[in-house]
Amino acid sequence: MQLGSTVIVTPIDNPSQFDPDWRNSIAMILADDPSVRIDPDYIAYKNDPWIRMQLGFFDAERRRIRLTPKQRSLRLANIWFQGNANVSDTKFRLEPLLLTAATFDTIALDLLGGDEDAAVYGLSSPVDAIQAYERLYFNSRLADGRLNPSCQLRQYFSLPDGQLNEDTPPETLWKMIGALLGYDTLVAIWLWKDAHGIENNSQTYLLDEMWRVAQSRLFLNMFADRIGHESMAKLLASITAQSKMLKEDSQAGSASLDTVKTLMAFLGKTGPVVLNSIARSVDENPELSRQLESESASRRAILQAPAIAEDAVIEVPETNT
Repeated sequence: MQLGSTVIVTPIDNPSQFDPDWRNSIAMILADDPSVRIDPDYIAYKNDPWIRMQLGFFDAERRRIRLTPKQRSLRLANIWFQGNANVSDTKFRLEPLLLTAATFDTIALDLLGGDEDAAVYGLSSPVDAIQAYERLYFNSRLADGRLNPSCQLRQYFSLPDGQLNEDTPPETLWKMIGALLGYDTLVAIWLWKDAHGIENNSQTYLLDEMWRVAQSRLFLNMFADRIGHESMAKLLASITAQSKMLKEDSQAGSASLDTVKTLMAFLGKTGPVVLNSIARSVDENPELSRQLESESASRRAILQAPAIAEDAVIEVPETNT
């Protein structure tokens, strides 16, 4: 959509990749030039209720007249949107939360504490400011407040340039976590243990999500051919050995010791990395490999020998460990 000399990407232009603040951008141009020509394909936007409310707010601000409670919500949303001084600004918490499935009520409780001090804020309800911000500056949801079902749109809003590296700022990472991992993981990294929308009471869900992210990164490296054939072979061998151990443990039944079960659970998370590291260190030390093989052969010989008297002397070949 083009208004004057400005191009604004709206949902009509690209429903999976539009400007988060498209409504506010349209309102700003119309406030400066009410006579600007609007293409017939976009004429419905002139009657959009939120664009009209924003125009009313801009007019009241310029004329310095008393704001209505609804307009005060728009002003608070505008103050949040202008904030960019540091990572603690409200917008850098609000936008990641809007990319989760948390309701406006939950977000209002997390950021503003709910309705108890609404009169202090000069608002009819703190929820109004949350909704105004979403509609005007970070339009990531449907009209009824539910999360937009488009995975592409949520990921685009969290990382528009599609690049993620060691220089990515925290506020962008937070949006990625909100969009891809959800509310529980997001507030966990913020240490908000008393956040109002937590539902998952599992002790391990955060580790599970970290493991899922690690797998995603590993797959990307594999597909990009950043992992050599030798490393891949060792990795697959480690995973196969781990799977065999887990299967044997599951077949052992209740007789398996708690310590072994704990070890198996640990390997379930870190096995590929740990086993691959051990295999590499052994392969790189031929002398150690020969010693381990000799010791293993000696132990097998003892276990397979016929039963003998208790006072008999058993000689075990010496090994250097």
